[in-house]
Amino acid sequence: MQIVVNPAFEQANTMLQRPQLADTTAHQLQVRALLDELRHSGDHALFQLAERFDGPQLKPFRVEPACLAAAAGKVPESLRQAIEQAYENIRCFHLAQSSTEPTIETMPGVRCWRRAVPIERVGLYVPGGTAPLFSTVLMLGVPAQIAGCREVVLCTPAMPDGDPHPAVLFAAELCGIAQVYRLGGVQAIGAMAYGLGGMPPVYKIFGPGNAWVTAAKQLVALDGVAIDMPAGPSEVAVVADHTANPAFVAADLISQAEHGVDSQVILFSNSAALVERVQDELGLQLEKLPRRDIARQALAHSKAFVLSSLDEAMQWSNAYAPEHLILQVAAPNYWASKVVNAGSVFLGPYTPESAGDYASGTNHTLPTGGWARAYAGVSVDAFVKKITFQEITPGGLQLLGPTIETMAAAEGLYGHAQAVRIRNAEFGMRNAEYGVRNVEWARKNIVDLKPYQSARDEFQMPNSALRIPHSVFLDANENSLGGALRGRYARYPDPHQRQLKEKIAALKAVQPENLFLGNGSDEAIDLLLRVFVEPGADNVVITPPTYGMYKVQANIHGAVLREAPLQPDFSLDAALVLQQSDHRSKVLFLCSPNNPTGNSLEVAAVEQLLRHFPGLVVVDEAYIDFSGRTSWVNRLDEFPNLVVLQTFSKAWGLAGLRLGVAMASAGIIQLLEKVKYPYNINQCTLQMAEKALSERDLVEAQIRTLVYERHRLSEALTACARVRTVFPSDANFLLVRFDDAGRIYGHLASNGIVVRNRSLEKHCEQCLRITVGTPEQNDALLALVGDG
Repeated sequence: MQIVVNPAFEQANTMLQRPQLADTTAHQLQVRALLDELRHSGDHALFQLAERFDGPQLKPFRVEPACLAAAAGKVPESLRQAIEQAYENIRCFHLAQSSTEPTIETMPGVRCWRRAVPIERVGLYVPGGTAPLFSTVLMLGVPAQIAGCREVVLCTPAMPDGDPHPAVLFAAELCGIAQVYRLGGVQAIGAMAYGLGGMPPVYKIFGPGNAWVTAAKQLVALDGVAIDMPAGPSEVAVVADHTANPAFVAADLISQAEHGVDSQVILFSNSAALVERVQDELGLQLEKLPRRDIARQALAHSKAFVLSSLDEAMQWSNAYAPEHLILQVAAPNYWASKVVNAGSVFLGPYTPESAGDYASGTNHTLPTGGWARAYAGVSVDAFVKKITFQEITPGGLQLLGPTIETMAAAEGLYGHAQAVRIRNAEFGMRNAEYGVRNVEWARKNIVDLKPYQSARDEFQMPNSALRIPHSVFLDANENSLGGALRGRYARYPDPHQRQLKEKIAALKAVQPENLFLGNGSDEAIDLLLRVFVEPGADNVVITPPTYGMYKVQANIHGAVLREAPLQPDFSLDAALVLQQSDHRSKVLFLCSPNNPTGNSLEVAAVEQLLRHFPGLVVVDEAYIDFSGRTSWVNRLDEFPNLVVLQTFSKAWGLAGLRLGVAMASAGIIQLLEKVKYPYNINQCTLQMAEKALSERDLVEAQIRTLVYERHRLSEALTACARVRTVFPSDANFLLVRFDDAGRIYGHLASNGIVVRNRSLEKHCEQCLRITVGTPEQNDALLALVGDG
């Protein structure tokens, strides 16, 4: 060891540098190439890399249950008892880390708490090399077991006979680990990260390893897989005074130096005499050490610092931030209180670092390379997520609301303030209504007054069928003489459309509170953006080619527009949509059957987006009646972020009346109801929609006719010489690719038939969108296409 006497603390950063690793850039480039092979070629690459680095694969990757069960019998009795004792100590220490945190009421009506939720899938890496590290199995497996991780995968290299060391398998059995794989090195890390070799992809990887494994862990972390901590060569710092036993100090230094040539050991002392005696002991003990050549190389780049005081020694130790810190000083508990940066601390002459490595109970998976300044060692906490919860009562939000609104306004986040204001206003309105209701009930004992009740609900009593006959309404400044038309159009319509909603809800098999009626589905699109999107900050995702109003409304509301185009075959690329989204993605619009292509989007792709898109997923089903497919309305309970749009403009033949439907969770519907304009559905539309609902059989017959005509039109157009492709359609229109769409479009228009030219849209070159008409209209179109 190099001895340094009374250095200036200003030199600490330079003098305490860790040994430089080999070219880490080249290392990472090679490991990145191996991981790319695994990611792109899967199990094929895994088998090749395993044979290349681990040797011929004598057995399947996964260790068989019988092999696991037989391991205990292959471990010597003394070692088995030692492992069991270590397991009990580690389990005892880590069990105390599992505790239920209290619920805190930060102010009346505002409750907050945290709950530890286990990480569902974790991967443990246990190196093989020249020694079976069954201790690492315990250090990682025990806290995973206590945390309750649902799936634990362990990878470790096999011995020459094709199996991992029996002690490793026995330790895995103790920890309840059933999935053990014969894999080491970079390929093991890649297999756990990407789900290869029969194992599930894990969410977090734990465990030590050489420089290759360390690089692999760091690189898969960039792919979204968490790791326990940055890793590096083992290290120990010993702080010793004149009372320390030099043989003990030398033994502790050697115990870390023998890990590898890149390990580092540091001695801080206020006694030059002690440092000299430790140097002598190192020479004596190294001669008896089987791994003396490795230890000597590690000691060659290690240092002993002779400092003026123990206070200065602790200052240097905290600057170094060692993985292991041993305090061989008088009054070690006092000096322990001075520790700021260290992975694990060992107090007094009879607490060797090897106790923590194996069996005292603390965890030996610790931060190295100075990372102890910011990281702690592995614990049960490393295997759980601490999720915060909060619950606020209406009264609590009344108390807390002004604080939130003031802070949100100061930051310019008015949507945050609105989220509070809209709730407090609703709570205040309910309280006010409750007061009016009770006052009126006590005064009249007849009616329940609420603003905007339908027909003013004929003044129906709350708990009986009695009504006030011939009610006189002098509350809304209507023309009491009836106006030019006289009759019911002189009165304002029911702003809540209760009667029509009940009938539509029965038709769609939803509850009325899950239903919003708008002036066409365009009103729902407008309101969704008005409620959920902060102009200039939030983004809206669309999948062109698609319904043009999504883009128009996004621009009107100042949303950032992001596009994830459909594939050339018009299929939905869910992965591309998720790539285009982030935490500011508030609304995704999907049209299915799609306009202008006519195809229905794949169920699996939509499901993936419903599970992973960060905002609302709006499925626009304007043409669902023509598709014969199941509506997404049936899955509202499963996906709280789902909004389904439908319309009465298409199959129901009410385009001129402008009636659209949005179906979603009651919470979303309530927000739409709060921001819509009053009386958004006129009385004529209400009447005619109810009449249409009573003629459902006629509508269904018309749908069957249009579907038949779609099929007939598709076959006839396919046979036309001018037509290149008729795309499959689930809608009441066809997207048709012509050899010269512009000429056909002009020819049709000049003969009185208007279709839609979609040639400028994504993947729609030379395409016209043709609505399925009556049989006569379709025949006329075919004749013109044929002679065009």
